[in-house]
Amino acid sequence: MRYWQPWALWSLAILLFQSFVLSQVHIYGYLNPYLYVLVILLAPATWSRMTLLLTGAFLGAWMDFQMHSGGMHLMATSLIGYFRPSLLASVLPRAAEEDLGFTLSDMGPGKWITYTGLSVVAHHAFLFAVDAHGLYAFWGYVWRTIVSAGTTTLLIYLAATLMKPSGKR
Repeated sequence: MRYWQPWALWSLAILLFQSFVLSQVHIYGYLNPYLYVLVILLAPATWSRMTLLLTGAFLGAWMDFQMHSGGMHLMATSLIGYFRPSLLASVLPRAAEEDLGFTLSDMGPGKWITYTGLSVVAHHAFLFAVDAHGLYAFWGYVWRTIVSAGTTTLLIYLAATLMKPSGKR
């Protein structure tokens, strides 16, 4: 998104939905949808890496408070905040310089799924590796990452279809 006002409204809606609905979904420990990652992915492209890190830390701390997870979400979401400028630049070059929008309708489905999918896989892989305290049950870790990342990416895609294109003001 280009502007912070619609981003702030969407962020509030996503955090409330995550806190009251999605945080209650845990199917056999494998299906954990974390839609709140979309908040950091849709932050304005002109934000600095430090601002994204602080936003990611705040989001992760909020989720840790909700889920009593002791800092795991803070670390995983800060990781996404740190790598988001590089990932966005590789998928959509010059997004920040030209003030390009990067919602689903702006980027198209292919680039959007690449951008969100890679971010979600990185977030979930880190989060579940820290949660497992190691990779001794490697295939369980891989399966949990794939199932949860796929579900989260699908939810992010569905949420993105509800958003209007970000046009010039």
